[in-house]
Amino acid sequence: MSTNKPHHEAISKDVEKKQETLTWVFKPTALNIVWGNDPRYWRMPTGKDSAAELLQVCWLEVTASINDQEIVKGRTYEIRFHVEMKEEAFGWNGCPVFMMAKIGKNGKYKWKRINLSNNYDNSFKKKYPEIAMDIQVVDDRDRTLYFGLYEVWTGRWKGGLAINKVEVRAI
Repeated sequence: MSTNKPHHEAISKDVEKKQETLTWVFKPTALNIVWGNDPRYWRMPTGKDSAAELLQVCWLEVTASINDQEIVKGRTYEIRFHVEMKEEAFGWNGCPVFMMAKIGKNGKYKWKRINLSNNYDNSFKKKYPEIAMDIQVVDDRDRTLYFGLYEVWTGRWKGGLAINKVEVRAI
């Protein structure tokens, strides 16, 4: 689909809710991706199980939200980005990535620093970075869970990240 908007806007039908485990699975197309509609910066999925591949950006911002009556006070949710670093990954050394989440529009962000620079072990086997955090609902006035992955501060070019899916699970 051709558009003159540079950013990919989330397609809500690409979120699958697994009721038995109370898990929401976001395909890459269910994410808001800054510069995601510009093929110079991202390669967006063409098949149902394809990844969103970061070619090059200096502003990484990937976000989503869940507004569901099952986001309830007292419950904790794990947010997990399933990603891989491609062999041609670049620009991540000394470039901290932050995962942030909050409950409600006026909620306070919880954040976690992620290191994507060490993507190979000593035998040069590809390692998949751990990108996960938990957040607890402490108020039930606004049950929307907002979350994202960001690197917008260094202004350095980076690439080679593939986002396969994001899972949000009640724990």
